[in-house]
Amino acid sequence: MSYAVKVMVVDKKSRKGLSGHRVKSYGGSEVKTDSSGMATVVSNSSSITVYVNGFEVYSGSASSAPNPIIYEKA
Repeated sequence: MSYAVKVMVVDKKSRKGLSGHRVKSYGGSEVKTDSSGMATVVSNSSSITVYVNGFEVYSGSASSAPNPIIYEKA
């Protein structure tokens, strides 16, 4: 079974979405955030580790992950 997890990258001050940031799950393909700051990563495992620009932003159960995972960029 595959699990899709949404990630949103936002500016810490303005809280607006940021495009073009690299998002990937451990062992998965890299995707970039769209114009609204959103990206979706897919995992074949119920346990997922998500990275934004190489930094771990979430590790745990895919079904318990916040929807979306919000990463604030300074």
